[in-house]
Amino acid sequence: MSTKAGATASAVAYISTAATLFEERPVADVSAAIPDVAVYPEKTRQTIEGFGGAFNEKGWQALSALSDAGRRDVLSRLFDPVEGIGFTICRVPIGASDYALDRYTLNENPGDYTMRRFSIERDRAGLIPYVKAAMVVQPKLRLWASVWTPPTWMKDNQTFDSGAFLDDPKMYDAYALYLLKFIQAYRAEGLPVDAVAVQNEPGTLTNYPSCGWTAAQYLTFIKEHLGPLFRSEGLADAIMLGTFNQPNLASHALTVLTDSEARQFVSLAGMQWYAISFIDQVKRAAPGLTIWQTETDCGNWPWLPGFDPEKPQNDIVYAGFTWEKIRDWLKAGVTVYELWNMVLDPFGKSIDADMPWPQNCPITVDAKTRAVRYTPMFRAVGSFSKFVPPGSKMVETEGSFENALAFLDSDGRIIIVLYNPKTAAERISVRARGATYGVEMPAQSFATIVLNAR
Repeated sequence: MSTKAGATASAVAYISTAATLFEERPVADVSAAIPDVAVYPEKTRQTIEGFGGAFNEKGWQALSALSDAGRRDVLSRLFDPVEGIGFTICRVPIGASDYALDRYTLNENPGDYTMRRFSIERDRAGLIPYVKAAMVVQPKLRLWASVWTPPTWMKDNQTFDSGAFLDDPKMYDAYALYLLKFIQAYRAEGLPVDAVAVQNEPGTLTNYPSCGWTAAQYLTFIKEHLGPLFRSEGLADAIMLGTFNQPNLASHALTVLTDSEARQFVSLAGMQWYAISFIDQVKRAAPGLTIWQTETDCGNWPWLPGFDPEKPQNDIVYAGFTWEKIRDWLKAGVTVYELWNMVLDPFGKSIDADMPWPQNCPITVDAKTRAVRYTPMFRAVGSFSKFVPPGSKMVETEGSFENALAFLDSDGRIIIVLYNPKTAAERISVRARGATYGVEMPAQSFATIVLNAR
């Protein structure tokens, strides 16, 4: 998977299909009166901070079926920038997510408002080893974290699934301390958590760990409790507003961002799934606010060819769907794009009590055979993350071919990422820096063209 070969050429393409993985091919100089894609490196947009995914207990369980060497190889494929796809920023759950092995929080001791019995001991088995193993490969890995459920004694239904956070100042103070203790405990382990989100998908109440919050509660909690505490502890930039997944959560974001006192505590917004519908409202309400896409769509959809309700859709069709999501969110201005799970078993099922939803991911590990599969999603996200390093700037493109994005890295290289969704091969021409280049794209393939600096 190395990109070193052919580095002296002015232009090189890396092609991936359902059967091939980043195959290096030459790019031809072609004459085209009207290129399919024109790239304007002088017209820069947002600076890309990185790509990544989420650490979950089920992922570490899948990796644990491998030998030490096999596990290192998989993690190198995810995190090494040369031999792998170069993930640089990842999410960690605070307590159980829907891909934990079972339900838990980090303090199930009712009334412990001072968090005296807060503990990350559970994480030492299935999360911390996962993160530390990744950081052996990528020592500069950035981390952030989010909660699926607060401790059950902070909720009106007193259980892990669904329910609502109690509107009580004592609970807000305790929960703020809970988030602070998490950052401090992980940093003490050498795991630098940069930011925490108040709640994963606060409007989605489910049969897996979840919790409802109103927009007014978000404002009260950040403005009067979490923000002041974090500022007093030197964590002024550690609050993520999110994570938001539905259009109706625009009210949560805008209620906080239009309050000048609360706004000062928010360093970034975490948005995912259908929240792209109000990303422009967020940008208008808080000009210059950093926005991350924090979880890609990861289900098995009845409207896509190849759907099976009992299996994750780890095929080229869903990979193309993922690529288009990356395109749309980057065009909308995000600086980070993250997958959900990075590694699962081939069944990919959540801990949902009623409907364990099979979800896809870039890598699967079969515990019985120890077979590792790099799914087409690995190719889709890798066509970006492997070649667009942090610090690259997205640049303007135009033309008749819509599945194209371009970037300018700190070394002056232009990176053009393409997707051919058709069931037939297609020749795509790209014009940049006064020359036009052509690449032959197989059916349902991803291509990354790298133009070296002149």
